[in-house]
This record gives sequence, structure tokens and C-alpha cells, in this order.
Amino acid sequence: MKNADNQASLIFPMVFPDPVRQAVGKIRRFYICHFRKGYLRAQLELRQGECRQCAACCRLLFSCAALGPEQLCRIYHGRRWAVCRVFPIDRRDIEDVSRAGGSCGYYFLKS
Repeated sequence: MKNADNQASLIFPMVFPDPVRQAVGKIRRFYICHFRKGYLRAQLELRQGECRQCAACCRLLFSCAALGPEQLCRIYHGRRWAVCRVFPIDRRDIEDVSRAGGSCGYYFLKS
């Protein structure tokens, strides 16, 4: 699976425009969060850094309903969605944030 992910990431940026890429990213994150728990745990062990609360991840494809007028999450310390609690899952998510104009405070150690 790792090889397939690498191949897809090489092809993906050249094939799809950003809105399609962001939609696929949302579906990918939902799938990983709910159905690939082992991969999720492994990735989170490699993740370092902290959230800068730039809200770029909250505006991927569309603005999150929990994003307040100050561009801060209104439910950050409450009951955030599972996908939000584990974002970013892998380097692809950080690339998506960069493409959206954000600068994620997280990074991943090489496995």
C-alpha cells in the first residue's frame, strides 16, 4: 500500500485541480480516520509540532461550520470531529494546507 500511495502522490498533483484534490483529500482522511486505524496510529507517532490555529485546514474545499468569525474553531476544546482531532494525518495533508495558503505547524519524521 505504501508504494501505491507514493505513486498516487506523484501523479495526483498533475492530474487534478485543487478543488478535486481537496475533495479527494477529505474523503481520504475520513476513510483513514474510520477504517485504517493502524495506519492512523503509525502516522500520528511520526507527527511532531503543534497547531498554529491558522484555520487553513478548516477551509479546505469549503469553510467548516464550526469556524467562527475570528477564524478560530468554536469547538476546538470541546467535541471536535474525529478527522479534525487527528489532522494532519500524513504529509499529503500538510501539502494541501500549503496549497491553500496556510503554514501547518506540524511535520512528520521519516519512517
